[in-house]
Amino acid sequence: MVLSIIQVSMFENPVSKMKLSDLMKATKQFSKENIIATGRTGTMYRAVLPDGSFLAVKRLQDSQHSESQFTSEMKTLGQVRNRNLVPLLGFCIAKKEKLLVYKHTPKGSLYDQLHEEGNDCKMDWPLRLRIGIGAAKGLAYLHHTCNPRILHRNISSKCILLDDDYEPKISDFGLARLMNPLDTHLSTFVNGEFGDIGYVAPEYGSTLVATPKGDVYSFGVVLLELITGERPTQVSTAPDNFRGNLVEWITYLSNNSILQDSIDKSLIGKDNDSELMQFLKVACSCTVTTAKERPTMFEVYQLLRAIGEKYHFSAGDDMMLPPLSTDGETPDELIVAM
Repeated sequence: MVLSIIQVSMFENPVSKMKLSDLMKATKQFSKENIIATGRTGTMYRAVLPDGSFLAVKRLQDSQHSESQFTSEMKTLGQVRNRNLVPLLGFCIAKKEKLLVYKHTPKGSLYDQLHEEGNDCKMDWPLRLRIGIGAAKGLAYLHHTCNPRILHRNISSKCILLDDDYEPKISDFGLARLMNPLDTHLSTFVNGEFGDIGYVAPEYGSTLVATPKGDVYSFGVVLLELITGERPTQVSTAPDNFRGNLVEWITYLSNNSILQDSIDKSLIGKDNDSELMQFLKVACSCTVTTAKERPTMFEVYQLLRAIGEKYHFSAGDDMMLPPLSTDGETPDELIVAM
């Protein structure tokens, strides 16, 4: 594949500007068989290069950005580098097409691993805990360490991708726009959509404002998926007359003092029951109705890391944060992911 490298001073690493013809060839003309995932912002395709290596290509839909705006946002995204984020490798602007190119993650999404029928992977507790800790670290990095800091705004188990070693990588923070603090009272959603059903914080319906605590709520739903094995909108263990989502089911169980009944039965009785309940309580704290009562993402990461301390998942890899970055309020400047 022929790549034209654009060196931009803001980039920590050069990001490739790629030809549409090359990407079309690598994805077999964006064929259905190469679709990895479809989401609110577009469709992700598997791309095979001439040397046999793989990339992931996101074909954006309904992007209203001009070429200069798009390129400017690529400059910002090019700086974002963290072990638990899918790095942007390149982009393409051609006619109405706007494409993002990422490193391919062979194990697909966390959603696929947890919920897809016929999936041979049986995720044990240490693996689920490691994924939760790594994903929390990636999102905490976006919230607290990036400058300007970043809101994801569309967190779900479908945008947490897994590499060969099941290391979680957050994707789909894709296009981003800088947000002036004076504009935070305005609707920040794209095309009137709030994100994937089952992950949207309850306050969004009335405020129409993306906040860090909204991301925390969505991430809490992901944690509930990990600990219960249930889908965010369909609870297989609930009675037939129950019509609520996963958070509502957890709330019902908690109110009836049977919260432990929500834990995936395949995880119980293996000397980890205390860890399971601690993890479940962290997830519940993220999904409380009142946004101010939710922890920050840095606090979520620290709580999960403490649960997994004996496994040494994060040994020598602690996350450093700047002062005053854990208050949970909307920072002076945010990049709001689209």
